[in-house]
Amino acid sequence: MQGLKYYKACLCTYAGDNYNGFQRQKNAVGVQNIIENALSKIYNAPIQITGSGRTDTHVHALGQVFNFSADKFFTNENLSRALNAVLPEDIAILDVADVNKDFHAGKSIKSKTYLYKIINSPIHNPFAINRALWIRNKIDVEKFSTILSYLKGTHDFHSFCVKKTKKENTIRTINFIDVSSSGENISVFINASGFLHNMVRIILGSSLKILRDNLRDDFALEIFQKKDRRAAGPTAPAYGLYQYAAYYNNENIPGLAGIPEKYKIDYNKN
Repeated sequence: MQGLKYYKACLCTYAGDNYNGFQRQKNAVGVQNIIENALSKIYNAPIQITGSGRTDTHVHALGQVFNFSADKFFTNENLSRALNAVLPEDIAILDVADVNKDFHAGKSIKSKTYLYKIINSPIHNPFAINRALWIRNKIDVEKFSTILSYLKGTHDFHSFCVKKTKKENTIRTINFIDVSSSGENISVFINASGFLHNMVRIILGSSLKILRDNLRDDFALEIFQKKDRRAAGPTAPAYGLYQYAAYYNNENIPGLAGIPEKYKIDYNKN
């Protein structure tokens, strides 16, 4: 098995408190820096990874996928064990799979789901600090869900992204927005094939402002028309946001289990 190039895909989770997002940073620390350093130590060679998406500073991940190539072979079990032994405790590898050279964690993706967590209670929850947005006043979950529903579909999200992304095509399609509640916990799931910088957080901040100010449920449609970031609401805090899942198929199977057969390979047979 020497002389070959081996390709791996990994599913990881991390708490974003100590990191400037997932992506590699020159003058700060991204999760990517930490994982690449760990892999380079294990393989005793420089390793660079490609992620399924970027995250903002202090954003968390429950289902971030990355891939890389290396000249040395490890079984998936041994690689997972070695990585988890080297990585800090706020980053963990959940799964490892063998893939071929055509798999790309970012370009092969079909859609991603982000989760935003809210604690809705008169008293803050000490165990949710830096893990969810605390809102003291009672949220009408049904009305909140209705407000968010107007953001579904294909729109120009020019008003819902930071200025530095305005040079991009700002048209995106949100496949679904689901809101669920249990006790003081409110969870918002947003799925799309792609997102703009700060898009999810601006959507949440704007929708909460519409709710708080008792504006029309469809006020987001007016924000779309203005194509001006100033027309939207505040950016919700990063610590309430989680990259929830990456999908590489159309069957809603998340993570590595959903990678299509065309990308899979068994190196033990070669």
